[in-house]
Amino acid sequence: MTQSPAGFDADSIGIWIERRFGISDFDVEVMSVGRSNLTFTILVDGSPRWVLRRPPLGHEGGSAHNVAREGRIMAALNDSDVPVPTVLDIVDDPEVLDVPFVFMDHCPGFPINTPTEWESIPPANRRDCAFGMVDALAAIHSVDVDAVGLSDLRRPGGLIDRQLRRWIGQVEKIAMRETPIIHEVHDVLREAMPDPAGSPVGIAHGDFKPNNMIFAPSGSVNAVVDWELTAIGEVLTDLGYFVAMLTVPEQYTSIWVPRTDDGFPSTDELIDRYQEVSGHEVHDVSYYSAFAMWKLACIREGVYTRLATGKMGDLDLDPEEAGAGVEDLARQALDLLERS
Repeated sequence: MTQSPAGFDADSIGIWIERRFGISDFDVEVMSVGRSNLTFTILVDGSPRWVLRRPPLGHEGGSAHNVAREGRIMAALNDSDVPVPTVLDIVDDPEVLDVPFVFMDHCPGFPINTPTEWESIPPANRRDCAFGMVDALAAIHSVDVDAVGLSDLRRPGGLIDRQLRRWIGQVEKIAMRETPIIHEVHDVLREAMPDPAGSPVGIAHGDFKPNNMIFAPSGSVNAVVDWELTAIGEVLTDLGYFVAMLTVPEQYTSIWVPRTDDGFPSTDELIDRYQEVSGHEVHDVSYYSAFAMWKLACIREGVYTRLATGKMGDLDLDPEEAGAGVEDLARQALDLLERS
């Protein structure tokens, strides 16, 4: 095989693959998406066969990088209506790799990261593609947590309350620079927090957007991926995040998403579809969108720190570019809160 990238021990993993699957000749590539956990595509005879997902180099940042937990969630959803990759194994063996990893079948298709990927979907299918994303989100939120064996993921209190404490703590723990506006928005979010009893509770994906899904050429959703931020709590946090990603200027997120000018439905249409499919009454969308932007600002600050300290493997990203926009995201969240 070719030279292995940082974070992938070709010798020990190769022995494990041969013992587990009887294949010794393979190549490995770093996936071009993903800014937190490291994800590798394993090719056999030149074709993608498996995907290996592991924590970032240095493995700091708490449960956001708990890959074994992420793998367990996907495995639990394999027999549900939620489209997810097929998990083959969750390995926690230092003789294979010094950190736990998830090993899964490669899911064919592509994420939507660029206009070119969006435009590869036939124009007549694009609205249906967008509504299919909403349907996938509703499917996630309809999962019976107890029936799929994830009841132990429940935590006391509301999800917003827990995540406000968690993310401000993460920023204070790992940040290399001062970002006072993150604290300012945190305080406003806490003061304006909706009553958690008024929101339906279930599995909240935590990072639901077009580049965290894998699409067929027709535009249908083959899989929802990147479950590292998943929690049990107010599911409308996901809808607020999805809507926010479709409206916030791209320079605030460095993530391209299709807009109404690209043939995507309006925010109101997406919310109506979600209410219709999920049966949930939608409220406080501006608050949940503001919370999403603040959380994304916190996450990006962590990505900036890991890049600046060389703990993101072979991903070719400029730390300053990744760190740019953190304050803009927080300011956008504050604007949303003020308008609502």
